[in-house]
Amino acid sequence: MQTDTICLGLLSTGPKSGYEIKQIFEGPLSEIYSLSYGTIYPTLNKLMDEKFVTCKQHAQDKKPDKKVYTISKKGSKLLNDNLIADATNYLRSGNFGDQVKSEFFLLLLFSKNISKETVETIVNQRESFFKQKLELMKYEGPLTPELDSIRNEKATQFIRGLAIELIETGLSYLEKNKGKLSK
Repeated sequence: MQTDTICLGLLSTGPKSGYEIKQIFEGPLSEIYSLSYGTIYPTLNKLMDEKFVTCKQHAQDKKPDKKVYTISKKGSKLLNDNLIADATNYLRSGNFGDQVKSEFFLLLLFSKNISKETVETIVNQRESFFKQKLELMKYEGPLTPELDSIRNEKATQFIRGLAIELIETGLSYLEKNKGKLSK
């Protein structure tokens, strides 16, 4: 999926600044995708130049003006068209798996060449990582307004539930099987 489609999709849930879009990718969407400021702002500027989004500047004390972007009718049409094309391409491709690039998996693949202690440390760190991710994904407390705006959407709840299941399954597998690596 193209960055312009992702930005338009997020703006379809309500006006947001580039910073707020970035915060979403550091929060609930961090397991799905990552976007940098170096990608977000050029995309928003391009979308604005092409009239797919509008921008209002809000003055802030001792800070640069905050630019808040809103999807236009033309942008909503582009979003719809892009999502239909992306869904069609996804279904036609037959490739329903996500590409996983994992340093963790590669280290385990070659673990016979690493000391037992290092392998144990690597696995223990992954367990800690999973526990931290679960805590983050299960958090029900107050969020920033930009994260609150998407928290209760059905798709977000579905994705969050699936992510929790995947992480819990991975954690359970590590806890039950980590001893097999040292045999």
